[in-house]
Amino acid sequence: MTVVYGGAEYPAYVIDPESLREELLDEEEAREWCEETPQDPYAVSFWRMLGELDRALGAGQERLFENEPGSRAWAGAAVRLAQVHHWRGEYADAHELLDAAATVFEGDAARTALVLAQRATVLLDQGRPAEARTPAARALALREGSGDPGLVASSRQVLARIDRDLRPSA
Repeated sequence: MTVVYGGAEYPAYVIDPESLREELLDEEEAREWCEETPQDPYAVSFWRMLGELDRALGAGQERLFENEPGSRAWAGAAVRLAQVHHWRGEYADAHELLDAAATVFEGDAARTALVLAQRATVLLDQGRPAEARTPAARALALREGSGDPGLVASSRQVLARIDRDLRPSA
């Protein structure tokens, strides 16, 4: 089952089952949206999905610095910026931002699941699937209680991809 995310107030995308990266359904729509709403915190994510990693990095840094350090808005910006660093192959920077966001989101199951899911994909791209499995499984467990079928499906997709990597070759 392919889950489509966004599509209402944000551009629609799906998650590729192999790369676990978001793929926009309409790149032109996403580009127009980003140009019309450059201050929206989610523009960072859509610039990243468009492959405009330098632009996403700049926007992500701006969103991070315009929020009070340690606030929930700052932590959300940190997660989005961590994803940019992840896609740029800057894994240490991604982990550092995820660590900081995890501290702020402690006690918030939904936001903790977001951080755990992102950490799992970073670890997987680093070639560390065994280490990625624990945060992916924790994210799924937290999201199963949320009642959001899209987030549950996303977490299951990440866990399935990790398990394929861990399965011995025939």
